[in-house]
Amino acid sequence: MNRIDETTWYVDTEYLGHEQLIATAGLNTDDGVLLVDPGPTTALDTLSKKLKEAGYGWDDVTGILLTHIHLDHAGATGTIVQHHAPDADVYVHERGAPHMVRPGRLLSSARRIYGDDMDRLWGEFEAVPDDNVNVLEGGESLDIGGRRIDVEYTPGHAQHHVSYFDGSSGTAFIGDVAGMRVHGSDYIVPVMPPPDVDLRGWATSLEKILARDPERIFLTHFGPASDVDRHLSVLAERIDAFAETVRHTLDAGEQQDDAELAARFADKENARMRSRADERYWEAYERFGQPRDSWHGLARYWRKHALSGNG
Repeated sequence: MNRIDETTWYVDTEYLGHEQLIATAGLNTDDGVLLVDPGPTTALDTLSKKLKEAGYGWDDVTGILLTHIHLDHAGATGTIVQHHAPDADVYVHERGAPHMVRPGRLLSSARRIYGDDMDRLWGEFEAVPDDNVNVLEGGESLDIGGRRIDVEYTPGHAQHHVSYFDGSSGTAFIGDVAGMRVHGSDYIVPVMPPPDVDLRGWATSLEKILARDPERIFLTHFGPASDVDRHLSVLAERIDAFAETVRHTLDAGEQQDDAELAARFADKENARMRSRADERYWEAYERFGQPRDSWHGLARYWRKHALSGNG
């Protein structure tokens, strides 16, 4: 367990045996423990083990805060509620809540992307009982076990993305809206997969985070960062650079198919990462930085908006 302060901590779920990919945060309250983004079911055994090592059992878990419903963040939630913590409240944005209760459409879409690797990567995604779901719009101030947590709607990475601002620790738990940055590294990369990339929404989300003036931000991929202004400034620059590169490629009408263009973009961005990040972080960035997916996400955005004159 890694401590942020006496009542705020996080663990590395060691996703598929790899470190520094998925972090689950824990917030202690008067009523029990809140988990932020428990990760996929394939990492649940490790999460259970690390909770136990830290002195917690599933009986202590009274709530789960989901920044969004992507499988690497929310996949284990239904399994936790159905089999380990049946009274836990699940907090999720209104656009994601129906998919947590009835995940069929979400899973069908994911299986089209991951194919035969779906189960190996993410494991089972069980439904969350409707009675456990607390639907968020953004703008709420939650009082959970004496701990105040403010909620902001922060789309950009996903249309069902929210961020949680914890007054007790001064930490903003912001999922993927601030990209990926391995704790200890200065390298920051936006994560922009299809289908929900929203550049205008993303810019507004970053403004909301800055306006809250948190002491630190916490990224699911991976961990806390206290240089908030610098991080968000660099991220905004990288988002713009990604977006303009993809737009230029599409405007140029290059003959390669999307897979070839995405592969070229990924090769370039991974080479950039290797030239700027310490070697010990390369594996994590290459596994979860996802520049290939970001190309596809931005290509979809430009085709839907900018190229039709609505960008």
